Amino acid sequence: MIKKILIKNVATYNDTGVVYDGLKKINFFYGSNGSGKTSLSNVLKNNEAFPDSQVEWNSQPLKIMVYNNKFVEENFHQDSDIKGIFTLGRESAEIKQAILDKKKLFEKLDEEIRRLTLNLDAKKNEAQENEEEFTENCWKLKRKYDDVFSEAFSGLRNNKFNFMKRCKQNSTGTLICNYTDLQVRCNKFLNGSIEKVSPINAIKIEQLREICNDRIFSTPIIGKQEVDIAAFISRLAISDWVKEGHQHIEESGGLCPFCQQVLPEEFNQKLDDYFNEYYQKEMKVLQVSIENYNRLIHDLEIQLLELMSSQKYTYIDASIIRQQYDLIHSKDDHNQALFKQKLSLPSKSIEPLTFNSFIGVINSEIERANQQIKQHNTFVDNREEEEKILKSQIWDFILHENKQNHEKYVRKDFSLGKAIENLMDTLVLKRNERKTLREEIQLLEAQITSVIPSVNEMNRLLKAYHFTNFKFAHTQSQGNYRLIRSNGQDVNQTLSEGEKTFVTFLYFMHLLNGSNNSELISENKIVVIDDPISSLDSSVLFIVSNLITKLIEEVRTNQRNVVQVFLLTHNVYFHKEITFSKNRSKKSKMQDETFWIIRKDNDVTEAKSYNLNPIKSSYELMWQELKSAQHSSSITVQNLIRRIIENYFKIYGNYSDNDIIEKFEDEEKVICKSLISWANDGSHFAGDDLYIEHPMDTVNKFLRVFEKIFEVTNHHAHFKMMMEIDDHEEELDQTQVS
Repeated sequence: MIKKILIKNVATYNDTGVVYDGLKKINFFYGSNGSGKTSLSNVLKNNEAFPDSQVEWNSQPLKIMVYNNKFVEENFHQDSDIKGIFTLGRESAEIKQAILDKKKLFEKLDEEIRRLTLNLDAKKNEAQENEEEFTENCWKLKRKYDDVFSEAFSGLRNNKFNFMKRCKQNSTGTLICNYTDLQVRCNKFLNGSIEKVSPINAIKIEQLREICNDRIFSTPIIGKQEVDIAAFISRLAISDWVKEGHQHIEESGGLCPFCQQVLPEEFNQKLDDYFNEYYQKEMKVLQVSIENYNRLIHDLEIQLLELMSSQKYTYIDASIIRQQYDLIHSKDDHNQALFKQKLSLPSKSIEPLTFNSFIGVINSEIERANQQIKQHNTFVDNREEEEKILKSQIWDFILHENKQNHEKYVRKDFSLGKAIENLMDTLVLKRNERKTLREEIQLLEAQITSVIPSVNEMNRLLKAYHFTNFKFAHTQSQGNYRLIRSNGQDVNQTLSEGEKTFVTFLYFMHLLNGSNNSELISENKIVVIDDPISSLDSSVLFIVSNLITKLIEEVRTNQRNVVQVFLLTHNVYFHKEITFSKNRSKKSKMQDETFWIIRKDNDVTEAKSYNLNPIKSSYELMWQELKSAQHSSSITVQNLIRRIIENYFKIYGNYSDNDIIEKFEDEEKVICKSLISWANDGSHFAGDDLYIEHPMDTVNKFLRVFEKIFEVTNHHAHFKMMMEIDDHEEELDQTQVS
């Protein structure tokens, strides 16, 4: 069945549109001409022609048959044959029962297929949601590592789906590298230079180490020991002091620089002999060693500064070099102090510090850097293969990072995949069963289907409804009809509009029992009937109403293959006829029906649903107004009472005022007469311009008398029905009447 209709951008339906929701088996639509009813029937007839409108189904779509002006134009031409209606004949009750049984099985299979299809769609949606969730989780990883691994993600960086597909692939099984290592290699291999890098030379300090260990620093430098004053100088260990004094003797004029006494003539010669050529040679060796040390330490500092600053050495950790450089500089300061001391006191022994441990740390860092340089150069030599390995390791890392999400996805995808596979297999079986059953039904129907029952039945109805001047007849073309006069001649163009409308409607109603195609006579249908009463006189309108009422009852009781009906009209009388049901409560609609009023406001269609039948006769409206006006103006109540009495008692019941009054006894006659006079006075009398509003108790009093009229005429049940008073409600206190 159809459960919801949206119509917009069609005729008087604007771009906001109108929604007909909560539709049931039977749906009544009332609206004036031009309000939008025909647009509704056109959308149902061919929804594809109206792309902005939608028809929503409870299950799979069914065939929709629409009776409107277009149906008349398309199916009835007085100067041509009419397509025959194939229906089930009367030849075999057993075959008909077999068809009925198989049709029930067919409908059951249809429902099973619908349910399985819904379940399949639900599982497919779950699988889609599972894949979308996994895709988003993969994409989060992509965004997290994209800056570093952009080259490895090349070709997938702008496509979530393709990236997700790559994340589904298995790991190569290689060792999972840590992120830092991959980051360094990416920066240098994928995002870095592709040129070879020269290895860094280790720092060589053999010469510096030899100088620091030179025997000159540990050897005391003293004078010649064979001179007689040597023993004295050695015993007092004043060689450096005497050396300093010896330098001033030449300037002292033969006097002692210390005591200013005249020195012996041979004393200066003895000092010269003491500080002989050997002494001078040793001092020269000391100075040269110090100069060599300073040169080598300067060269070392330059090397270290270059390691720390040059872009060439990007593989070196400059912080390690800086730390060792600072330590070397500190130790050099210590050595310089020792050298200064040795130069001033040559007889003293010193032990300069060496730099082996510091240079060892630096050379270890250089060796580590050279390993990376070697890897880089190997990558350059084998770039394609190395890049492939690196990218593979990057994806192994990504898959490892995504492992938990992937396992969750795979478990759910496997479960849903099995469910979808089972549902699809079941659907194939059920559809094959349905196909086989349809073929069996068609074979059975082919044995007894015919256009003859339709011709006979339509002619019977024409005769029953006194259309005796024409009838349906077979044509030479099998499966078609034609309309002929009683003398056998074709009607050609002689049918009136009313006759044409009635014949076409009769044809449509029989088409519901069968089909123009003998293979489709058993298929379920939805019926739309749009104002079938144009050009019909009152008697034919009554016939059409009865045919539709019968159709409604058969649909309600599932006696037809029509599962839903839409009825549209602008005629109040016709609407009252087709909506009448003795089973409907006065307080609410039936569960299988809806009521709608379609209006046009400022050339825009609007629609509203109602819980009760919104279209009532003028007589019903008078009672409804009386019920709501009990506590309002007395003039309104007077007029309503008069009109109800005239309609019910005088016109339908043939009661006069006196006949009604005579039903009362004694003084009640006076009260009834007073009521009738009061009602007529309020309705007709206009002799003065003076208006007097009667007190409310007067209105209530006459309303009780009004009810009493229905009691004494044995029509109290009608009063209670029209006033919607249940039988169990307490009746008016009769004593209040008098």
